[in-house]
Parts: sequence; structure tokens; C-alpha cells
Amino acid sequence: MDETPITIRDYDPTWPETFEAEQDRLETFLDAYTSRIEHIGSTAVEGLGAKPVIDVLAVVTGLPGVWGDLDNLATFYGYELSHVPMDWLFVQRTDDSGQLYNLHLIPESDDQWRDDLLFREYLRANPDARDEYEAVKRDAAESHPDDISAYNAAKADFCRSVLSRAEADESVTVPDE
Repeated sequence: MDETPITIRDYDPTWPETFEAEQDRLETFLDAYTSRIEHIGSTAVEGLGAKPVIDVLAVVTGLPGVWGDLDNLATFYGYELSHVPMDWLFVQRTDDSGQLYNLHLIPESDDQWRDDLLFREYLRANPDARDEYEAVKRDAAESHPDDISAYNAAKADFCRSVLSRAEADESVTVPDE
């Protein structure tokens, strides 16, 4: 599913509700395979401008089961496999209104899900970093409106620096379930 042209929109206070509705929709399917479902990405940070894509993190306890059930995820929930980064799955769907959802199915043993949550929590707790990230995102989108890989690469150094700051900040932690 194409995320281009890349546009950064001002924060929309309905994004958390949109996530919650999708979480409720997926819970029956994901419950058998996951230990937690979280809202990640920029739409999960109040006040942060973002691509209007709802990122859903599912921490997977049974990745082989999810692999075996991808047909049901597609047939009944509309998600299609986008790519397989490392040892986890990235699937996407667009609903009837045009809302795009990214579902990150990350094994519980992979630190990526903790990094995603730590990054989110740091931006929530640090408005200056949040605002700086928005500026980086807007610059990247302006420079690379039709190339999601180049857009992500343009943000990569900043994202690594935020994660480093988050790891060093003892007041920022991954929330319990």
C-alpha cells in the first residue's frame, strides 16, 4: 500500500480513538498470538504532526501461529503482508474511509517493540524533542515526498539520537501492560 505522497498533518485528537477502535477490531484474532497491543508511531504522541497512519504494535508470543494465520488476517481483517523486517511481520490495510493502518507483529523476544515504546514515551515526556522530531519529519517529507525509504533514512539519525536519550533517561520507561 502506497504511503506517497508523504504528507505530515497537524496532530489529530481522534487518532487515539481510531487506534482503540482498530485494537478492539483485532483483539479476537490477536489475542491468541500476543501479549500486548499498543499504539506506536507519531499518531500515538499527543501534539506531534504525523503521516495520518495508525501504527499498531502487537507483541507476538507465537510467531509461527501468526505466519500460519496470515490468510485469515487478510480475508477477515483486510491486512496484507507488506514486508518482513528481521524476524517480524509488517502488514497494512486501508479501511473504507481511506485510513491507513500499519500492524507491526514483533516477537516478544525482539527488543524492537521495547525500543518503539521507549521512543514513544520519551517524545510524550519531552515536548522539545517532540517538536524537533516534527520539524525533522516535515523536512524529510518535503525533501522526499515520493520515496518512503529516503524519507525514513532522512529521519534515522535523529530517531537514533532520541532512542539514545530515552535509554539514558531513567525517568522514561516502557509501560507495564
